[in-house]
Amino acid sequence: MSDEFKVIQPTTTVYCPERGEGWTLTGITSIEEFTSVMFDGVRYTLPAREIVEQLLPNQAARQKLK
Repeated sequence: MSDEFKVIQPTTTVYCPERGEGWTLTGITSIEEFTSVMFDGVRYTLPAREIVEQLLPNQAARQKLK
């Protein structure tokens, strides 16, 4: 990952194989912070790194299949 970080907006859709599709409740401004994500009505607090490196690419791959 590059040193330049792109801000992730609130309500960005993400995908987790275990939890399904969800969305960010707060924006992400740093790879080192924690962010709230809603999956099926349950709020989780996840590391921004997991969201950026796994959940966002999972959602992008799902969108390409549609």
